[in-house]
Amino acid sequence: MKRLCGVVLLIGMQLHAQTGYPPDRAGFAAATEVHAKEVSAAEKEAEAAKLQIQKDPQRFQAHNDLALALVRRAQETSDSAYCAEAGRALQTALKLAPDNFQVLKTQVALLLCSRRFSEARNQAILLNRRAPDDVAVYGYLANADIELGNYSDAETEAQWMLNLLPNNVPGLLIGADLRTLYGDADGALEFLNQAYRETAPTEAEELAGIANRMASIDIETGKIDQAEQAIQQALSLVPGDARTLRHLAGVRLSQRRYADALELLGQLRSVDPHDLYQRAEILERTGDTAQAKRAYAEFERSAGSRQNAPENANRDLIFYYSDHANNPAKALEISQHELSLRHDVFTQDANAWALYASGRYAEASVAMKKALDGGIRNADFFFHAGKIAAKSNDPAAATRDFAASLQVNPGSAHAPEIAKLTGASSPTAMPTGVASSLSGPWKESTSAPIEGAAAVQPGKITGAASNSLPADDPGAETNPTMLTPIPAGLLMPRPTETDRLIRATQAQVARNSKEASGYAKLGAAFFQRARETGDVSYYEQSEQALTKSLEMVSNDFSAVAPTITLAEVCMGEHRFDDALANAEKALSLGSGDLSPYAIVGDAYTDTGDYEKAAVAYSRLLQPDQEGHPGRSYVSDSRMSYLRFLSGDTSGAISLMQRALADGTQARLPSENLAWLYFELGEYYFQAGRTASADASYVRALTIHPGDYRALAGLGRVRALEGRSVEAIELYKRAIAVVPMPIFVAELGDLYAKSGNTVEAKKQYQLVEYIGLLGSINQVLHNRDLALFYADHDMHLQRALELAHKEFEVRRDIYTWDALAWALQKNGKSQQAADAMTNALRLGTKDAILLYHAGIIYQSLGQQAKAKEFLGQALAINPHFHLIYADVARRELAKAEGHPVQLTSRSAAHAQ
Repeated sequence: MKRLCGVVLLIGMQLHAQTGYPPDRAGFAAATEVHAKEVSAAEKEAEAAKLQIQKDPQRFQAHNDLALALVRRAQETSDSAYCAEAGRALQTALKLAPDNFQVLKTQVALLLCSRRFSEARNQAILLNRRAPDDVAVYGYLANADIELGNYSDAETEAQWMLNLLPNNVPGLLIGADLRTLYGDADGALEFLNQAYRETAPTEAEELAGIANRMASIDIETGKIDQAEQAIQQALSLVPGDARTLRHLAGVRLSQRRYADALELLGQLRSVDPHDLYQRAEILERTGDTAQAKRAYAEFERSAGSRQNAPENANRDLIFYYSDHANNPAKALEISQHELSLRHDVFTQDANAWALYASGRYAEASVAMKKALDGGIRNADFFFHAGKIAAKSNDPAAATRDFAASLQVNPGSAHAPEIAKLTGASSPTAMPTGVASSLSGPWKESTSAPIEGAAAVQPGKITGAASNSLPADDPGAETNPTMLTPIPAGLLMPRPTETDRLIRATQAQVARNSKEASGYAKLGAAFFQRARETGDVSYYEQSEQALTKSLEMVSNDFSAVAPTITLAEVCMGEHRFDDALANAEKALSLGSGDLSPYAIVGDAYTDTGDYEKAAVAYSRLLQPDQEGHPGRSYVSDSRMSYLRFLSGDTSGAISLMQRALADGTQARLPSENLAWLYFELGEYYFQAGRTASADASYVRALTIHPGDYRALAGLGRVRALEGRSVEAIELYKRAIAVVPMPIFVAELGDLYAKSGNTVEAKKQYQLVEYIGLLGSINQVLHNRDLALFYADHDMHLQRALELAHKEFEVRRDIYTWDALAWALQKNGKSQQAADAMTNALRLGTKDAILLYHAGIIYQSLGQQAKAKEFLGQALAINPHFHLIYADVARRELAKAEGHPVQLTSRSAAHAQ
C-alpha cells in the first residue's frame, strides 16, 4: 500500500515472535506495560552489527544484519538515506557471500524499500524456486505483487505464508492490507488484532506500527473515537512517534479542530512533504490563503526534489497539481511515471484524477473503474468516481458514488462538497433513488468475515491443501489410539476467496445494475458462502440475486449458470421439486453443460428414487469427457454415495478417493475439497476404520481450517477413543462455526456420558431452540429433531409428527429410518418394522440403521432378527456410537445369554 516497507521488515525480523497479547483495542492500555525507548530496536540492531563488523570485517552476516537493520530504520523514519546506507552494507555482504540465501533475501527487501517492485518480484521468484518453503520470500512476493496490482497472486502468496507458519505477523499484516484493498475494513482490523497479539511486548515499535494501521483504517471509515484510542495506545508505546502524530493530526482534522491539527504537524521533527501538503490543505480550509500559498510552495519544492527518490510524495504532487496549482499536464506526467513503476489501486486512483483534471473524462472513467474493481471502499475513491461520472454525463452513477463516499465516511473531507452537490450530508439524506441504489441483494454484507489468523479467505487465504490420500487398502488401518495431534491454527475458520468475491461482485452490480452476469456471479458467491458457513440466510440472498439475473435473461446460454445455481440453492433449502425443475430447465437450454445432471441425481437421491438418480449421474460423463477432472470428480463423488447406500462401502471409499484426486487436480475451492475429505472420513468411520477417518477429517481441516463438519467428525472419533476433553473442545469449535443440531446433540451426549448433566441439558435445550428458528431451519432440521427427540425419549409424539413432516418432502432411506425410530419410541413397533424394511432395502451397511432394526425386532420378540442386526452393527463398527454401541453389546449379550464383554474403549466410557 502506501508504505509496505514495514511489512517487509517484519518479515525479516519478527517471524520468531509468537507471544500472546490482547485481541482488541479495548484491552490495549490495560494490558501493555511497555514504555518508550529513546533508541529503537532497529537502531540497536544496527549498532550491534557495526560492532561485529569492527571485530571481524570479513563476517558477511554482520554486514547483512546491518543492511537489514538500516532498511528497518528507513521504514521507521521514512528517510530514504537509510536505504542508501543499507545498500552500501549489502554490497559488502554480496562481495563476501555472493550466493548466500539470506543475503539475497536482504537484497529483495532493499529493492522493495527502494520501490523497485518489479526487480524485487523477479528476484523473489528466483529465491522462491530455490527454497519454496521460505515464509519470508512469500512475503516479499506478496508485497511486490500488491504494489504492482497483482492482488490475486498476493493472496496466494500470503496464504502460503500462513499455511507454512500459522499466525505469523508479516502474513497477518499483508492479509490486513489485502482485506483493506478488498473493502473489508472489519476483516483487516481482525487480522491486525491478531498480529498485535502475536507480537512480543518488547517490540514497542512494531506494536505502535500495528496500532497506527488500525488508526488509519478507523480514520478512513469515519470511526474517529476508535482511531483516537489506537493512537493513544501507540503514543504510550513510542511517545512522539512521527507516524502516530500524523494520524492524531488526521483525527483532529476529521473533528474540524484545525488549530490542534496544525500544532501536531508542527511537532514533527523532520520536514516530510506529506506533512507539508497536509498543513497547506488545513490552512486553506481555515481561510488563511496567504500562509496556505506559502505552504504549498514549500511542499512543491520539497516533494519535487524527491520525485525520483524511494520515499517520495508523488501522489500528493499529482493531487496538488490537479487541485491547487492548476497544472493538470504536470499531474498527468507524474501519474504516468508512477504507473510505469506500479499498478496498485492508489496509483490508479491518482491517475484517474489527473486525467479528470486534464478533461479526459472517458479515460478517467476507465482508470477509476480499475481502481474500484477490486472492491476497495475508500471515501476519496468514491468521491473521485462521482466527480468523474458527473463530467461523463452519468448523473445516476455520480449520485450513487457520492452516496457510497458518505456511507464509507460521513465525516470525510469531501462531505461538505458532496452536500453542496447533492443536498445531502449522509447516505440516508441522499435524494430519492440514490440511497436505494445501495440496497437489494447486492448490498454489502454486514456479516462479520470469518477469521483465520490466517484468512484474508480474505480472498484465497484459507488452508493448505495436500494431495496425499489415506491408504486405500481396506486393511491398512493404523493404530487407532495413535491419532494425529491437531494444530491450533486449523481449529479456527479463515476467510476465503468467497468473501472477496462477494464484495467485488457487489461493487460490480452496484456500478452496473443492468448487467445480468453480475447478479449471476453474486448469486453463486452467496451460495458458496452458504456452503462454507452453514448460514441459511445466504440462500435467500443468493436466490434474490439469481432471480434478478434471470429476470433480465432467462432463455439463452447466459441463463444456464444462474439457473444451475438456483437449482443448487433449492437443494440446499430442501425444495427438491424446485431443484429438479431448475436443473432440467438448465439442461433444456442446450448449452452442452452436463453439470445439472448432478443436481437431478441429487434431487432423486433425496426423494428416494435411487434408480433415476443413478441414471442422472451416469449422464454426467459422456465418452469423450472421461478423464476430465473437473467433471469426473462430480460423477465419482455422487456415485460413491450410491455405492455406500447399496452396501459397498469399500467401493464407495475407492470412488471418493478418485473424486478427491480429480477434485484436487481441478483446483476445487477449499471448502468443496474439504467436503470430499469429510465424506471420505464418514465412509471410513462407517467401515470401522477410525484412524483413517480421523486422518481424513484432519486433512479436511488442513485444506479448509475451521471446517465445522470435520471438527465435529474429529470430536466424534476422539470421544470414542475416550479423549473426552479434547472431543468436547472440538465439538464446541464446530458449533461456534455452525450450530448444527446434530452436532449440538452429540456434544450433549458427550457431556452426559462424562457425567456433566447440567451441560448436557443446556445442549439439549439448544438443539430444540435451533430447530425452531426460522421457517428454513424448521424444514432443514425436521429429521434431525425427530431423531433427537426419539433418542432422548423427549416429546415423542412431536418426534413422530416431525418424521411424518419430513416424509412429505423426501423419502430416502434415512427418512424411512427416522420414521421407523420415531414409531418405535411411540410404541408402534410393527409399523416401525415395516418402515425399517424400507430403510434397509438397499443393504446399506450403516451401523446406526442396523442398530435401530435390532432394537425394533427385539421389541417384537423376534430375537433371531434382533441378534442378526445388532451383530451386524457391531461387526461393521464396534464403536459406531458413543452410547448405542454399548447398548448394542449389552442387548446382544443378553439375547445370547452371555455376560456383557466390554472392549477397552467401551470400558473407558463405562467408567
